[in-house]
Amino acid sequence: MPEPVGRRERSKRDKRERIQAAAGALFDERGYAAVTTQEVAERADVAAGTLFRYASTKAELLLMVYNSRVADSLVRGRAAAARRRSPLAKVMALLEPLVVDGRAHDENTAAYQREVMFGSPQEPFRAEALGLFDGLVAEVAEVLASASPGQGAHEGALSAAKAVLAVFHVAILGAAREAPATPALLSDLEAQVGLIVRGFLDAAPTTAREGAPS
Repeated sequence: MPEPVGRRERSKRDKRERIQAAAGALFDERGYAAVTTQEVAERADVAAGTLFRYASTKAELLLMVYNSRVADSLVRGRAAAARRRSPLAKVMALLEPLVVDGRAHDENTAAYQREVMFGSPQEPFRAEALGLFDGLVAEVAEVLASASPGQGAHEGALSAAKAVLAVFHVAILGAAREAPATPALLSDLEAQVGLIVRGFLDAAPTTAREGAPS
């Protein structure tokens, strides 16, 4: 039976939840660039010094908010992927909720992607974000490796999965600049991911033969 949470821990959890909710609401209402940390503190009803104990910069607030949203998107993507049959359909099922949810506010999503890729290595929320996307790479690699079992398949699948995520990140950043319709963005992304998936599957049998004992 889990131990009851103490009053101090409940207070810390409540403050973090209020800060995260306030930051998310303000980013949605006004966009990341227009929001200040002081406004987040006021909306969350905490002192600025208290806010900085939970997120030391506005970028960390953004990472805090969007890490939670990405995690939720990934849960839905896994459920959808489990119902698909082809490798490409499974991979796109994993990516589609991230794309659709991200289009709710292109500016914020692009800012989040920039922080994930180029943010400070000391930021704990960036480390959490990198862990989420590393997990997604591993899941895409598993889909591809399962579609082409054989010696050496997993190594090639991991490289292909990294390429898929690179294409995904570029598509998200491009959406903030070009604002395409979401179906068009997904269609273009599927075409690019399809090239990677087909390339891996076409090459995998050769890799397996080369790795097999003679």
